[in-house]
Amino acid sequence: MPTRTDAAPVDRGRAGTDPASAPRAGRLLRRIDPGWGLLLLLCLLAAWPLLSRSGLPRETDAELHIFRLAELARLVAGGEIYPRWAPNFYFGYGYPIFNYYAPLVYYLGLVPMALGTSAVFAVKVWFVAGLWLGAAGTYGFVRPAWGRPAGLVAATAFSFAPYVLFVDPHARGDLAESFALGLLPVAFGALDAFRRRPGAVRWLAAVGAVTAVVLAHNL
Repeated sequence: MPTRTDAAPVDRGRAGTDPASAPRAGRLLRRIDPGWGLLLLLCLLAAWPLLSRSGLPRETDAELHIFRLAELARLVAGGEIYPRWAPNFYFGYGYPIFNYYAPLVYYLGLVPMALGTSAVFAVKVWFVAGLWLGAAGTYGFVRPAWGRPAGLVAATAFSFAPYVLFVDPHARGDLAESFALGLLPVAFGALDAFRRRPGAVRWLAAVGAVTAVVLAHNL
């Protein structure tokens, strides 16, 4: 015989949060790694000399990369998707720069230029992006094996290494090499991820990352 109860049914939508959703929210919060926020602050500090000024360091190779990007943009706009000859270089005699120099960073530079920015700003974008990629790649490579503190220490050591922080972006102005150095830890991390858990997606990521390093700076 059914028994009578005086307890009123609880409307979970009104009485409070569904208890089943609380563990899910907690798991989601635990999955968010605060190390990435610290890494962002680290990258802002490393890139601040570039971000706080409107131009680029003078008397470096940076101006050569500006010229090459501007020339590539003009040729691509004219229908030369992969040009091998820069007809405006050397006082109009031309130069086969795209025949042998790795072109990836110049093609990436076309993206901000397509949004209406100048070649100078586009070069700066990829200088800063190279610093961020190097820090993020180092953190992502080291953290799975040695933990978050070790990942942050390694990312800091990479980002503030004199060659990475000062020589390439400021003293030499070598955009291609600076960006390739930033891609190296990403490639190491992708290869290590494939080694730990082989799979088609990880294999493609590893191949793509290594290919990007070669296409960024073949020297």
